[in-house]
Amino acid sequence: MPEHSTTTLVDLLDRVVHRGAVVRGDVVITLAGVELIRLDLRLLLIGLGSAR
Repeated sequence: MPEHSTTTLVDLLDRVVHRGAVVRGDVVITLAGVELIRLDLRLLLIGLGSAR
């Protein structure tokens, strides 16, 4: 039987931080169809070793 490799959450986070990633999202709070609050969010994930 072939062995299946499993990727743990730590391995995945290590890869993302090593290569870098940008996460973008929008949050909108409305009341009765009126936009009250709008947040545009951007998050940059990068390791210190990769930034140099």
